[in-house]
Amino acid sequence: MITTIEPGWGQRLAALALLIGLGGVVYLVVDQGLLTRYRYYRDYLEQKQAQWAQMERMTAGRETIQQHIAHIRQDPNVARQYLPQTAPALAAAELQERIRAVVEAAGGTLRSTQALPPVEENRAVKVAVSVTLTGDTAHLQKILYDLESQTPLLLVDNLEISARETRQRQPDGRMTNYSRVQLSVQFEVWGYLRQEGN
Repeated sequence: MITTIEPGWGQRLAALALLIGLGGVVYLVVDQGLLTRYRYYRDYLEQKQAQWAQMERMTAGRETIQQHIAHIRQDPNVARQYLPQTAPALAAAELQERIRAVVEAAGGTLRSTQALPPVEENRAVKVAVSVTLTGDTAHLQKILYDLESQTPLLLVDNLEISARETRQRQPDGRMTNYSRVQLSVQFEVWGYLRQEGN
C-alpha cells in the first residue's frame, strides 16, 4: 500500500507565490518588450509627422521660389556671366585667346592651351581649357586675379605648381649671385555657355 503525503499549507503557499512570481516576471518581460516597441513606433511616427510638416512648408513656398528663379534668369547681370558664344568650340577658341592675352600682359610665358570636351551641367554647358605656363609668383598672382575677376565669369580649377630656383646669366657671361624662383604651372579655366531656351 502506497501512502501519499498531502502538501501542507506552507508548501501550497510557497508554490502559489512561486507561480505568481513567475507570472510577474513573464508579465514584466512582455510588458517591457511591448513598451519599448510602443516607444519606438511613437518616436518614428513623430519623426515622420515632422518631416511631413517640413515638406508641406516647402511645398507652400514653391511658388515664391519659382518666381525668384524666373527673376534671376531674366536678370541681365546674370546673363553677362555666361560666355557670349553660341557653340562650345567657338567659346573654347575665344577662351584660349583670352588666356593668351592675360598671360602675356602679366609677364608670364604661355606654354600651351588645350580645349577640353564640353560638359552639360544643369541647363548650361561647361567649356574648359587646360593651360600650361611658366613665370614667377607675381606673374601667377596677376594671371589668376585677371582671369577670375573679369566678366563673363571664369573659374580656375585643378591648379598644380612646381617651383625651381634659377640663376640668370649676366651680359658678360657670368652668373648672377642671386637666384629666382621659376614656377611651372598647370590649371584649367572654365566658364559656362547658356543652353538654348534657358
